[in-house]
This record gives sequence, structure tokens and C-alpha cells, in this order.
Amino acid sequence: MAVIKSLESSETQLDGLPDDVDFNVVALVDAWYTALEQSPDKDMPLRSVLNAERLSRWRDEITLYEYQPIKDDFLVRIDAPSIVALNGESFQGSTPREIDLKYGTCLTAALFRTLRIKQPTFYFISLADLQGKRRQWLRILLPAQTVDQFNDPVYQVLGVRFRYDPMHYI
Repeated sequence: MAVIKSLESSETQLDGLPDDVDFNVVALVDAWYTALEQSPDKDMPLRSVLNAERLSRWRDEITLYEYQPIKDDFLVRIDAPSIVALNGESFQGSTPREIDLKYGTCLTAALFRTLRIKQPTFYFISLADLQGKRRQWLRILLPAQTVDQFNDPVYQVLGVRFRYDPMHYI
């Protein structure tokens, strides 16, 4: 008989980036704001501006979630290679709800919030793996938009998770 271990997590929504994050994290968020400035008359950066070339430094860290209006849900379009390697599985083609169910996270709600406010959102996450080892992360969600073949808007959220050991209790 297989023993099923539940994975446990905790999440804390942050008002902004903590002061003690690595420059690489700050640079990603700055890239989003620069892309927003270069996306005239838009309240989110266009993916044609916030493109693969601009994000190449973080390409192995980015998971791309795409909003599916008919289902009122998200789809994992691209799962970050670094997270796939760490977890030993890919959620590409799945919904974030499956991630929430497996890891006890609130990713789906965070994605909806990010699209609603049309601004980057930040979360401190503490996850316990199957061996019980706790890992701490900073999750950054960055909204963006593109268009489909009919020129209708397509809303996406770029999710990045960085290892993070806070200097102070969050």
C-alpha cells in the first residue's frame, strides 16, 4: 500500500520586494517596469516588449501562466526548467490549481490578484519537500499581455521563484 505524504507550505503576501534581495531579482522587476514604459497606452507590458531577448537572463527561472477566459482559469504554458529539475516533474499543460492541490499553495489566487491589479506581486513561500526539508522562496508574479491570431488580448503572468533566506522574520 502506497503511503501518501502531504506537502505543506506557507505563503505570505509582501507589499514589495524585500530590501535584502539579490540584484538579479531587482533587475527582473526593473525589466518589467521598463517594458511597461515602452508599451504605450497599456496598463501591462506587451509581450512583444517584455520578450524572450529581454528576459533571457532569467529564461530557466520563468514559468508562463496564460489566462483562459472561457474556463476562468490559468494554464501553465511553460514550466521553468529550474523548477522542473528541482521538483522532478513538470506542470506544463496543467492548471495552477493542480500545483495548489499538491503543494498546499495559493498560486491560483495569487495569479488572479496579479491580473486584477495589473502590477507585480511578491510572496514569501516556505515549502516542505517529501523529505521534510523546508525551503524558502521569493515568488514574483509579473502580468503581461499579447494578442492571439484574431488580435484579441491574451493575458499572461510570468512567475519566477528565487531561493530566499530573509534577514528578518517576514
